[in-house]
Amino acid sequence: MIKEEFSWLELRPQQKFKDDEENNILQIIQHASEFAFFVFREKDSMKIIVRTTKNDQNLFKTIAGVSAEPIEKPHFEKMITKYLTLKNNRSMIPLVDFKNITKSNVYSKLWAEQRGGMMACFVCDQTKKISSAIDRKINALERRAATKGVTLSGKDKAELAAAKQKREGHSHYNCTIVFGVHTTTCDLHGLQDEKRRKIEEERNIFESRAKNLKSLDRKEFGKEYDALRESYKMAVKKIQDDFRSDAKTVSDDIKETTKILDKIISNVLLNSFAHRIAAHKVRLSSGEKSFKQKLAEIFGVAVIDPHTFVPKKLHSKSMTLTEIELAFYISLPQEHDVQTINFGIGPTPTFVHGQTQEISETDLTTDFG
Repeated sequence: MIKEEFSWLELRPQQKFKDDEENNILQIIQHASEFAFFVFREKDSMKIIVRTTKNDQNLFKTIAGVSAEPIEKPHFEKMITKYLTLKNNRSMIPLVDFKNITKSNVYSKLWAEQRGGMMACFVCDQTKKISSAIDRKINALERRAATKGVTLSGKDKAELAAAKQKREGHSHYNCTIVFGVHTTTCDLHGLQDEKRRKIEEERNIFESRAKNLKSLDRKEFGKEYDALRESYKMAVKKIQDDFRSDAKTVSDDIKETTKILDKIISNVLLNSFAHRIAAHKVRLSSGEKSFKQKLAEIFGVAVIDPHTFVPKKLHSKSMTLTEIELAFYISLPQEHDVQTINFGIGPTPTFVHGQTQEISETDLTTDFG
């Protein structure tokens, strides 16, 4: 596996940061070739994290009023996650109305939930490839429209108009957009492994003690062996009962977490285009894929590594977005968000939920340890 060189940056808005009218990220993404954008809601704070190439990392340091600080690669584990795809193979249909573009409300929606969560957007500039695909679509539809006796359906007419609109003066990005919510319990696979380990341990103890009974006479051996066997069966039953109880707790937590996740996705997406998007399960995991993860992929659950994943494959359900559409998802927080959400700097948060206090730039600590 080829190891890509990436830089991880945390974008920390200063107290007077304001991005209500302009979209600074929109300006940045027109120059960056590939990056991943994370909005990460923790227990009592929120982080904006960017994973970018070494060549592009300085772009994010040019945003006025935002500190772009290098950080170690974060861990995104123990989450229920879903990624967005387009429905009905309509990859050329814009997701948002260009005339009424609004910024994402992902900050306020994630902050409103008690559970930690995140939105991740993996972005790869593929203007040349996607433009060629759009041109082929336009040409195919126009040839059909020009064919004698053929009338385009309403859907095809909408597809043609949208494709032409998408082609005009835009960069194009292949995107994977992922939402996730923290679970409060351990992974079910981990429980199963622990159950097998404990049963194996009890079996070894049973066999070891049974060997020590061989010096007894037949009558005593039978009596002690039956008692030992009964003790072993009771121990195994307790392990299995505990597993079933824990598994139910995990199952209930997964159901509740999935409800929260679906609610966040529904609230973030605009009603005007939510019906065009489907959400599918995905595992977000760092490192090489395990055998279980490979099995999960076979049964329809993909695995994304946030450190190495670069979405390059373009197919009918890819999120093919222009820079304007993409900006809906990855805008920086607006003034109200900065005033009400804790985007902490250092061990003592600079911003707290509620009334903020005026501070000078000299008050911003540079000690992030």
